[in-house]
Amino acid sequence: MKLRFDRNSSWIRTTCVRTCIGATLLLFAPAASSAAPAPAAQTAGGSAAVKADPPFARVYLAIRGCSSCSHCRTSIRQMVRSNSGGGEMRLGDDQVEVRYATPHNVPLRDVIRSLAESRLHDLTLVDVLFEAGGTIALAGDGSATFALAGTGQSFPLVIDRSLSRPAGGGPVRVTAVVDGWRKKGTLSLTAREIRPAG
Repeated sequence: MKLRFDRNSSWIRTTCVRTCIGATLLLFAPAASSAAPAPAAQTAGGSAAVKADPPFARVYLAIRGCSSCSHCRTSIRQMVRSNSGGGEMRLGDDQVEVRYATPHNVPLRDVIRSLAESRLHDLTLVDVLFEAGGTIALAGDGSATFALAGTGQSFPLVIDRSLSRPAGGGPVRVTAVVDGWRKKGTLSLTAREIRPAG
């Protein structure tokens, strides 16, 4: 049996062209949309949102134990606030954060002690991180000291070999593990991240 296509040949050509154009548009549409720059986040007033600067300093206290019942949460807030020297406190499920918005002597030992020596029966302080802006001074013997910006407060600083040692004493932002809080004596810092400030 011989099939005849001559009557429908123009319809077939038109359909094929439309199909090819449609497939081409579908093929390239995602690529074109992904190449386009994402719109800036808008605030309520219609202007682009600006990322907020970090506070002058932050203390992160990792805790384990009861922090869900209202009694424990109230006790934790009271203990930390009374020893924070004016810092703003935030309480999560397994972490307490104390923020200092502007240059301020941070009573780091007192903040830590408020939880490390807590009498709550099911609360343990696990670890402490400290983040702040300041400068690093390097001594001839290789030791380092981190001085908080705008204050006279400083801490001995250990810089891991994997981190680059900043030169010139320029402003930096340091995130470090706090050492020595389990014993009586001087607190020191072990840097986990050092980046230029600003």
